Amino acid sequence: MTFAFRRPFRQLERGSVILIVLIFTTVLGTIAASLLSYTLTERRLNHSNRLRFEAKNAAEAALEYAAAETRARLTQNLNFSTNEFSTSPITTHTSRLPVLLKTGSGEYNNVGSSGVELWVSQVSEPVRRFIDPNNAGNDFDPLRGQTVGSQSVRFIAKSTAQDNIDTVVSYATQSIEVRDAALFNYAIFYNLDMEFHPGPNMTVVGPVHSNESSYLTEGGGLTFTDTMTTASDFIIGTKNSPSSRPSGKDIKFTTGVDDNGDGSNDLLTVNNPTVNGSAVGSYIDSNLEDRVSTKTFRDIASQAWNGYVQDSSHGISRQTPPGVITGPLAHDLIEAPDASGDASVEAQKFSNKAGLYWVVENDGDVFGFWDPAEATNFKAASNRSTWVSANPDKIVTPPAGLIESQRRMYDWRERQWVNTIDFDMGVMREAVLAATAGAPENFSVNGADWDLDDPAVQGSWNGVVYVDVESPLTGYSSSGLTYKSSATTTVSQGTGSGARTAVRLLNASDLPNRRDSDPSNSFLPEGISVATNAAIYTVGHFNADGTLQSDLSDMTTPESNEVPAAIIADAVSILSSAWDTTDFVTGQVVPSGDLTSSNSSRPNANHTEVSAAFLTGIVSTTGTSNSQYSGGVENYPRFHERWSGKSLRYRGSIVALFESEVATGTWNQSKYGAPRREWGFNSLFGSQRRYPPGTPIIRTFRRLDYRDITESEWTTLKGDANLSFTKM
Repeated sequence: MTFAFRRPFRQLERGSVILIVLIFTTVLGTIAASLLSYTLTERRLNHSNRLRFEAKNAAEAALEYAAAETRARLTQNLNFSTNEFSTSPITTHTSRLPVLLKTGSGEYNNVGSSGVELWVSQVSEPVRRFIDPNNAGNDFDPLRGQTVGSQSVRFIAKSTAQDNIDTVVSYATQSIEVRDAALFNYAIFYNLDMEFHPGPNMTVVGPVHSNESSYLTEGGGLTFTDTMTTASDFIIGTKNSPSSRPSGKDIKFTTGVDDNGDGSNDLLTVNNPTVNGSAVGSYIDSNLEDRVSTKTFRDIASQAWNGYVQDSSHGISRQTPPGVITGPLAHDLIEAPDASGDASVEAQKFSNKAGLYWVVENDGDVFGFWDPAEATNFKAASNRSTWVSANPDKIVTPPAGLIESQRRMYDWRERQWVNTIDFDMGVMREAVLAATAGAPENFSVNGADWDLDDPAVQGSWNGVVYVDVESPLTGYSSSGLTYKSSATTTVSQGTGSGARTAVRLLNASDLPNRRDSDPSNSFLPEGISVATNAAIYTVGHFNADGTLQSDLSDMTTPESNEVPAAIIADAVSILSSAWDTTDFVTGQVVPSGDLTSSNSSRPNANHTEVSAAFLTGIVSTTGTSNSQYSGGVENYPRFHERWSGKSLRYRGSIVALFESEVATGTWNQSKYGAPRREWGFNSLFGSQRRYPPGTPIIRTFRRLDYRDITESEWTTLKGDANLSFTKM
């Protein structure tokens, strides 16, 4: 008999449990291993990412330091040579990165300063580039519509972050565009606070910029037809009381588009305009957010005027000639040469640019030189008469009638009698043309004609004339002059003492222009710039015939015989065409207005036309009283006559670069009747891009194309022979 063996049920159950435990343990182990692997992977990834961010930040820091040093260097230095960075490498990153990237005990940094490389390429030679206002990419470019000298600098950086676990390398690139623009590209340019408070309606044609704040009110309307930018605040109100804005003011700016199809760009008011379908709720200026908490000037101005109105919140920065940062330094541009001065400022001084240099001594005697250095030697001589006798070949002798120094006029604003050094620009024109060899109308040097065109012989005429008034804050005793007002009447004028010495430009409807002697020779200089450290008064029509067009087209359009011209001085005053007459016998232009210019009367004015860029100073608004008002842009050129509705037709470029240091009388002391201000931006400087000799440049910078790059891109860029990168 056979019996089958059976395991007890409890033993079978125990075996199943063990199997389940083994399976479960295996699963848990697998999960734990996966989690551990995942955790380790995440840790490694996080570690790598941390190193990557360190490397990326270090590379970006190197690029930022390179950009900052480039900007600082080229803001101070006029010259930007083609080998700028190979001969003078960027060094800021090498001095700053060791401070930022400390390694060692207690430092949580894995990028050593030696692990950062910076390479620089001057990508291009300087080129002329027009910043097209119709290109949407230029909508918020403050220089749109202008032609600039452009040169690009490209940086590439490599940074290595390394510890005992991993090594990560990051690569990045950034470019900077260095842009040089003519200062006279602007209809109005202020290096100081800019104020507009005209009584009659005023329209500003052409781009406007201020390096400080802009303050705007008006009495009969104020319209801007081009860009308006300010490197500080844009304020609807007065400087001496900016928080109180007179109501109902009519100030409009162009939008740059013609939505209504009338052929002209639309204008939009600052007074609670409708933007994107709804009213703003307040007038628009830099303080908009204080009045409407949900709106900012940056956003609303961008939407309303499409980049034509911008302040510092839009990134607008100061624009200055290289080396010129503040007002006092800007005034140096009109001062005499200074051997110990800053090289960048000296290079832009009109006195150092001059092809003809006049020295006015304290008694009104005037000496001419073809080389500024010789003028400096003359001034330094212990005995000037002896120096003149020993150096006849260094002195330019003017033709008869070009300079008169025995006249004076009364300046109500200065409350002073002013001795004037009068230059007859018509006589100077004949001397510059030098049509006939040996003629008495020519300039002479040591008894022979001055060679105007050969710099190797006696310098050369370059169109820049500088008048160095040694004592502009004092005057001298004038003997006076006579002229014939008729065949039988002799008039005496100008006798007496003055308390100031200034320059005056007469008979200037046709200006000196060497190019006119041979229009086919493009190497001959075109136009003229007259500069001085003193004040300048123009008398009568300047660079214009005085025929005013009824359609006002000559506010911007030059005449056929007009030349690029500039007047650069401590202050500029305009005396109308009624101020001068001609000698009945000699035909010489005479400033007859001097006879009625006194501390008890003011002459009557007549219609006058002026075409020139002005670069000068102002007396800024101080305090809170209206009597301390600067006079604003509307009184930038100074007036001394009863204009009584007569027109001042002006086309040019208005530049206020500094505080006046010679003509410091305040606007409220002036006595005059305001002219009809028919002012515009001269298209010679705008669309034609023909500038007066010696025009200063202003330099700005634009960052372009910051991005991370791959190792392959780094290698390709560094090896590109056309880019020619140099390691810093």
